Amino acid sequence: MFSTLFCGTLKTSIQDFNDVNNNNRGIQLYKIELLKFQKLVPSFINILSTYEYDRANRYHFEKDKNRFVICRTLLKIILSEHTGLTINKIILDTDGNKKPYLPSHPSVYFNVTHSGNFAIISVGKSPVGIDIEFINREFNYEEILPSIFNQNEIDGIQKNSDKHLSFYNFWTRKEAIVKAIGKGIDDDIVKIPVQDGYHTVSPSLIGGYNKINVFSFRLNEDYVGAFAVTENLYNFEKIIFSPIPTEKELKSSFHK
Repeated sequence: MFSTLFCGTLKTSIQDFNDVNNNNRGIQLYKIELLKFQKLVPSFINILSTYEYDRANRYHFEKDKNRFVICRTLLKIILSEHTGLTINKIILDTDGNKKPYLPSHPSVYFNVTHSGNFAIISVGKSPVGIDIEFINREFNYEEILPSIFNQNEIDGIQKNSDKHLSFYNFWTRKEAIVKAIGKGIDDDIVKIPVQDGYHTVSPSLIGGYNKINVFSFRLNEDYVGAFAVTENLYNFEKIIFSPIPTEKELKSSFHK
């Protein structure tokens, strides 16, 4: 018995507010520019639970604390929209693999990633994983290649005209997969194939799922990302980022 793993690349765009079909695409992605929400952090803190507030204060650097506050608050607001619950009823917990979930709505799946000034929240109808990375062209990745990639992937990176982009494309795909299955990074990461196309793998390698689809995308010229889902996505030809609530809408949410 084998499972199927597919890897590909999609274009990106911002959702048309009149695009009503996007809600039925199986997964929604929300792009967050963290700097735009900095001034709302004092208000966002009031939405956090006691545990979340204490966790925020454990961050050593202010920017890390602010990022957590922004991402957690926007996640709760987005989950409120998806579930119909008021924000104060959105209470998150973690499973045995320390992956956050919503006990009141266990069939609403979500994942969060951040890098630099960006964060992305993904919400789906099946387990999802997402990762974005800043393309650091000063990073010397050569030494870590054998601990992360198989030989075919290493050859693909080294033969690519843009080696750093190829490295981060493959890396974000592997990150997205392990986040989707809630496994974490271990020695098996080398065995997970992420080159373009279909791969046949052992179910144990991908959390026992029958299939996983992984798609790469460019956030902009400096950031690359990938998301993984444990179901088929139909009519999914490009990444469409759903709109984040406006500042006015966010402020009104604080009083719900």
